[in-house]
Amino acid sequence: MFAFLAVLVFLLEAAAAILDAIGYGSIAAALWDTYCRATGNRKAAERLELRAAIVALRRDLRSVSSVDEFARWAKLRRRLDALSASFETVSSDLSIERTAFELYVNMVLRVAVYGVRAVVSIYNYRVAVFYVPQNWFYPVLWFLSLPSAPMGSVSVTVWAFACNRVCKRAAAIFNRTLRPVAPPVTAPAPSSSDVAAARPAVGSGSALIG
Repeated sequence: MFAFLAVLVFLLEAAAAILDAIGYGSIAAALWDTYCRATGNRKAAERLELRAAIVALRRDLRSVSSVDEFARWAKLRRRLDALSASFETVSSDLSIERTAFELYVNMVLRVAVYGVRAVVSIYNYRVAVFYVPQNWFYPVLWFLSLPSAPMGSVSVTVWAFACNRVCKRAAAIFNRTLRPVAPPVTAPAPSSSDVAAARPAVGSGSALIG
């Protein structure tokens, strides 16, 4: 029981740290793309078709002279304007649908992660995750058992806090490894030739002042 609880709390905190490192918004965006491909979203497919048609029309329009073939050029232009308006309408509707989907997924993920962690902590607030040698941690035994675990044990709350700190630090290190920070850009030091070229100007200025 104690080992299962310790592993469960650690896995919950590790999952929360990983989700925080990836970003709930990135996960929701990836799920939206998967949802569109899996369900064959009509508006997404229509938007892709309109985009392909607009690209093809623009290519045809560039190949037609507005002077020599004005009638054909005007016809293509009117069709292009109509398709562009339809594309903007579909894109706006799809953007609203995507925003609603991502907000819903974001909320569900946060409620699931934080809700499960809260339920585990509240339900087991009197349970000891494991016991520690009293002669090792005597000054802080009362702290390790907060809020209501038996004295001499580590409570779920303290264990979750420790796991959270370790997992967040590990996720931050891993994130920095995958995304190295670019070094700051520094201005190059002036060369000796630049310094020598600037000296006459300073001398002439002092001569004029004198």
